[in-house]
Amino acid sequence: MSLSAVTATGKPARARAPKLRSSDRREMILRQALDYFAANGFTASTRDLATAMGITQSLLYRYFPNKQALIEAVYDEVTLSRWNPFWEDIIKDRSKPLEVRLEEYYLDYAKLVLRHEWVRILIFAGFEKSGINDRLFKLLKERIFRPVVAECIAEYCNDAAALVISENLDLELELVWGLHASIFYIGMRKWVYATNMPKDVNATIIALVSSFLCGMKARLLFRASNLAQVTPPRLGEQAH
Repeated sequence: MSLSAVTATGKPARARAPKLRSSDRREMILRQALDYFAANGFTASTRDLATAMGITQSLLYRYFPNKQALIEAVYDEVTLSRWNPFWEDIIKDRSKPLEVRLEEYYLDYAKLVLRHEWVRILIFAGFEKSGINDRLFKLLKERIFRPVVAECIAEYCNDAAALVISENLDLELELVWGLHASIFYIGMRKWVYATNMPKDVNATIIALVSSFLCGMKARLLFRASNLAQVTPPRLGEQAH
C-alpha cells in the first residue's frame, strides 16, 4: 500500500468521491427530484426531499431557492424542455397526405407522453399544483390543436365553407383534445392503474388517428352542408 493511501494513524485513508461540477450537481438533484415526485407527488417538505436524495437541505437550497423553484424545474424538464418544434412542421407539411402527417406526429409524440415520469408528473401536478399544467395545455392548443383543425378544414372544405367554419372551432378543438386524451390514457393504464397497455401501441395510435379523421371529416362536412342550405339574398333584395 502506498504511503499516500495511509493516514497518520496507520489506517487506510477513505477514498474521496470525485467532486461534481456545479452544473452536474444541479442535474443530479433535478433527476433525483423528478424520480421522487413521479413516485410520490409534490407534498414532501424540502427536508424530506433532501433526506431522500442523501444530501443536506442547505445544498438543495444552493441550487433551488425554494420548493416551488424545484417543482417548476422538474416540470419544465419533463414537459416543456422536451417539446419538439419539428412537430409543428410535420403537421403543416402538405406534401404528404394528412393522415400520414398525423400518424407521424402522434407516433413520435407518444414516445414522450407514454413515459413513466411524463404521465405521473402531469397527474400529480393536476391534483396538487393547480395551474402548473396551463403552460403545456396552452402550448398544445396553439401549436398543435389549432394547426390540426386548420389542416382538416383545408382537406375537407372548400374555401367559402372554410372561411365561415373557421369563425367557431370550439367543437373541432374538442375532437383534437379527445384524440390526445385517448393516447395519454394508454400511458395512464400502465403508470397509474397498473393494467396492461395495448399489445401493439403503434397500431392502436394509428387506429385512433384514423377514427379521429373520420369523425372530423363528418363534422366538417355536416357544417359545410348546413351552410350550403342557407341561400344568400339576391343583389338589391331586402330582408323582411
